Amino acid sequence: MMLLELQQRGLLDLIKTRGALPDDPYLRRVADSCELGMVREIAVWWRKSQVEAQCRYTARLLKRLGYFDTLVTAYFNNHATSSFIEELGRDFLSSLRVHHDPLIVAVSQSEYAFLNVRAGSAEAFQIIWDRHPDLVFLALERGSELPASEPGSLYRIRVARDPPHMVTCTREFTL
Repeated sequence: MMLLELQQRGLLDLIKTRGALPDDPYLRRVADSCELGMVREIAVWWRKSQVEAQCRYTARLLKRLGYFDTLVTAYFNNHATSSFIEELGRDFLSSLRVHHDPLIVAVSQSEYAFLNVRAGSAEAFQIIWDRHPDLVFLALERGSELPASEPGSLYRIRVARDPPHMVTCTREFTL
């Protein structure tokens, strides 16, 4: 690798707080600078702004539940992030598919499906909800209280570009 490439990778690692202290004298000076913290803050702030713009319902839910800052920062620090807002949004939403909260999974994967279908994907997506999805989206839109899960009910959303409807929802009783 060329020196420039090593320094660029080293700068990225410093910004994303990855790896040990570099051997390169220039990178050591950067690591010790107070400006590095400001660059980190700006980089994460920019990613948060992009996620909010592209993933509006997921961002609202994560903020409400107190996860937004932590999850976006962790995503930025641990993943290669695209400078294209559409890719960043979809990649971030995809990363939430393994979250422990089923509501976060349902909202983020629904938004992921909507973005992909609107972008022209021929794939059909199915998302399982433990409460009525319309009521959740309405609560997020209005800033009102989120509906509780409905034991004994399972909502299945299908998102696809099939006409006449992009979204269908069915309710199943599980008792």
